[in-house]
Amino acid sequence: MTALGLRCYECGHEYGYIGSQPHSGQCPACDSYRVSPAGKLMVTDLKQWHNATGLSKLWVYTMDEQGRQFTFEIVANDGRGKLVSVIVEGLALDPACETSLQQFPDVVSDAVAACGITELETKKISPA
Repeated sequence: MTALGLRCYECGHEYGYIGSQPHSGQCPACDSYRVSPAGKLMVTDLKQWHNATGLSKLWVYTMDEQGRQFTFEIVANDGRGKLVSVIVEGLALDPACETSLQQFPDVVSDAVAACGITELETKKISPA
């Protein structure tokens, strides 16, 4: 059995789940699917953009065990990256404000490292 603390990113409801299977992926308060990942994440796609100055952007597309999509958007320069957004079922979240998003799932860290980004931060980058 696993005990989890979950959060709905739509309404802010925090709730618990105890069970041996992944949780339902749906908020009990508002029925939104914009909640913490259910089970393990699997990378489904990876896209990169680079410019001539060495700046790059990376999008790691993942899916949880309930079929919901989570996209991790990272900006990078010289092997150092910052997580600037996590998109949960179409809702963009600021990882600096959502403490539950400040831990990278291993599968995302591995995908980012494979692209040459070895240091990761979760603080939002200030607009230029």
